[in-house]
Amino acid sequence: MKLSFSEVKSVTVGSVESYEDASGMHFAKCTKKQLDGFRAFSETLAVNATATTGVRLDFHTNSKSFSFGASSGARFELYINGVFTDYVLWRGDAEKVFSKAIATGKDENRITLFFPSHDAPGVLSFVELDDGATFAPHSFDCKIFFIGDSITQGWESTYDSLSYANRVSDFFNADSVIQGTGGAFFHESIFDPAVDYDPDVAIVAFGTNDWGHFSSHEELREAARGFLDSFAKRFAGKKLFGISPIWRGNTEAPRATGYFSEVCETVKQEILSHGLILIEGETLTPSIPDFYSDKYLHPNGLGFGIYAENLCKILKNYI
Repeated sequence: MKLSFSEVKSVTVGSVESYEDASGMHFAKCTKKQLDGFRAFSETLAVNATATTGVRLDFHTNSKSFSFGASSGARFELYINGVFTDYVLWRGDAEKVFSKAIATGKDENRITLFFPSHDAPGVLSFVELDDGATFAPHSFDCKIFFIGDSITQGWESTYDSLSYANRVSDFFNADSVIQGTGGAFFHESIFDPAVDYDPDVAIVAFGTNDWGHFSSHEELREAARGFLDSFAKRFAGKKLFGISPIWRGNTEAPRATGYFSEVCETVKQEILSHGLILIEGETLTPSIPDFYSDKYLHPNGLGFGIYAENLCKILKNYI
C-alpha cells in the first residue's frame, strides 16, 4: 500500500514546512523567511538552506517490505531498528526507486530513512509498505532545535546520518530540527521567530565563518547580538545552549575581525550575556588534523563521533 501525503507527514521528523505537488512530497528544515534571509547574502547559502538536513521518516511497522521513490535527492540512508543497513546513492538519470525486504525475525520493526543533507533536497514520490501493514510514528523523549553552519549541517561526516547533530538526537531519543547551513554565520535575518517548532532544548553553533565574513570585529559582535536577542526571546523558558567555534588549523594570521581566538572570545561573551549555557567548542574535538576531512576545519566521520560523544556528556547534565 502506498502511504498518502498526510500519512507520510505524520511520521516525518525534522521538517518545519511541508507540501505536496506534482513532483512529490516536499519537506524543509528552514522557513521561507529564512531562505529569503540567506538568499539576500548569496544563492549558495540559499541552496545549502534548502537541503533536507536532519529530515527523516521514523516509524514502526509490521510490514515485511519497505519501498520509496524520490524525484529529487541523490543520497538517502536507511536504518532498521537503529542499525545502519543501506546507503542509497543515485547519480545522473538513474531511476530513483529503492526497495528493501525486512527480514529481522521480529513482528514489528523501526524504520528510519534519512534524507539528503546536501545539494538538492530529498523529495519523495511515494512510500510503500505491505498491504494492510500497521505503521505508527516513533515516540521520542524530547525535542531539540539545532541551528548553525556547515559543521551542524554535517559536511564531510561521510554519511549524513552520522553528523554530530544526528548522533546527539539519537543519543537522547530526540525529535529534532537541524538547521545547519554551510557557510552560515550570525545574523538576525537567518533566524525566524515564527518557526513552527516548540523544542525543549535549543542549541546555536556559529562563529567559524563569522571570522572571515564580517568587515570588523564590532560588526561581528553586533550581528551576534541581533541573532542571539531574537533566539533567546523566541525560546525563552527552554534550555538554551551556545557552542563556541571548535578547533580550526589555519588561525595564525588575523583577518578583518582580528585573530580567530578573539572571535571565539567574543562569541563566548555574547552567548553568556544572553543567558545561554556556554559549551566551549575547543573542548569538543581534537586539535589534531587527522580528525578533519580537510585537515583544518570540517570534522570527518571519526571527528564527528568524538564531537557528539563529548557534547552528549555535557548535555546529559541538563537534559
